Amino acid sequence: MQRRFSRPLAPLALALACWFGWAPAQAAVDPPGLRLERVVILQRHGIRAPLDGEAAVGLARQPWPKWTTSASYLTPHGREGMRLFGAYDRQFYAALGLLPATGCPAAGQVAVWTNSVERTIATGAAVIDGLAPGCGIKIDHLPLDQRDPLFDPFESGQVTMDPVAGAASVNAETGGAAKLAAPYGAQIRTVETILGCRGPGVAKPCDIAKDPAAIRVSADGRGVDLTGAINTTSGTAQVFLLEYVEGLPMREVGWGRASLPRITAISRLHALLFDVYARPSYMAPRVAGPLGRRLLATIEAPAPAPALSLFVGHDNNIAAVTALLGVHFQIKGYGYDDPPVGGALVFEVLRDPASGQAYVRTLYQAQTPDQLRHLTPLDLKHPPATQVLTPAACAVKGGDLCRLEDFSALMNQRLALP
Repeated sequence: MQRRFSRPLAPLALALACWFGWAPAQAAVDPPGLRLERVVILQRHGIRAPLDGEAAVGLARQPWPKWTTSASYLTPHGREGMRLFGAYDRQFYAALGLLPATGCPAAGQVAVWTNSVERTIATGAAVIDGLAPGCGIKIDHLPLDQRDPLFDPFESGQVTMDPVAGAASVNAETGGAAKLAAPYGAQIRTVETILGCRGPGVAKPCDIAKDPAAIRVSADGRGVDLTGAINTTSGTAQVFLLEYVEGLPMREVGWGRASLPRITAISRLHALLFDVYARPSYMAPRVAGPLGRRLLATIEAPAPAPALSLFVGHDNNIAAVTALLGVHFQIKGYGYDDPPVGGALVFEVLRDPASGQAYVRTLYQAQTPDQLRHLTPLDLKHPPATQVLTPAACAVKGGDLCRLEDFSALMNQRLALP
């Protein structure tokens, strides 16, 4: 169940919204007078340089653009994009009374935990630089490049799987790699066109859709591997998106052949990778297990607790958590279920002062590709794209909220390993 952005505004926030000429519609079914108690955010890192080997190897007919930032690292452009996001969060949550309007948040009011790689640590620092500049809020994480079970449960050894059972389950749910890719022939052809290996004058056109496709036990016998068109095109599609949001000249974005509409269309190919590795019922509770339990514990934490808790991880973390909740999303400029660069899965905990009943509202918030490309300042009149995601299994009838106890029960049920 999904509804467009609709949050009750505190009086100050409403006044600001009206001042700027922007007033989102109130959800009439929400109980009146709810007070925002805390916010828990799971954010994907900002714009990074491509990973080594991320783009299709040997298919591009021209050299790939050179990045001045090391592979996988947050770029300076990406850092500024995340700072702008943090500055917007401060303005928005200060208007709602969750954070002070000026000065530094009180000690313990904001907590940050990031994965232990450069791009997530740097993203956390950039968000906080916008949210609370000069306040010295600590960015907590494990030592650099030490596997964190919250974000890398398999790689850290925290979670294991039966690869035979895993591959069988994923094949049963998806119908197999070839069936998963079959509806996306046009998008695969678009990737080929951008790569320059298909089109007028190409002597030996590539045909990625014909690559042998399978979901099977990995060669080391420890996990699941995907071969075929989705595996070939998913990373390539992401690289074209990164070129665009990084602000590369359009002649360098897919060698001038990757317009934003084309990038949006092929973004779905990137998301399909998570339909194998993160979203299936066998994979989701394993990929999201440690992180999902930490998020739930933070959402449920008794007072006093941080007003804003920020976790910074990766697209597969967000894909797995949203799969647990049974929600889907699509942010402007991105394909269906493709986690935006720098986007945030947000859990708002609201309470009815009269009854004491607590509720959870889940939403997705992200800058559009153009907002990132142009580093558009964000404010109440120019917010990031926002989509409310309401788990149907716990939704208060007709509304955007789940009662906290129902949300917790759903999470605990879905976190149980099949």
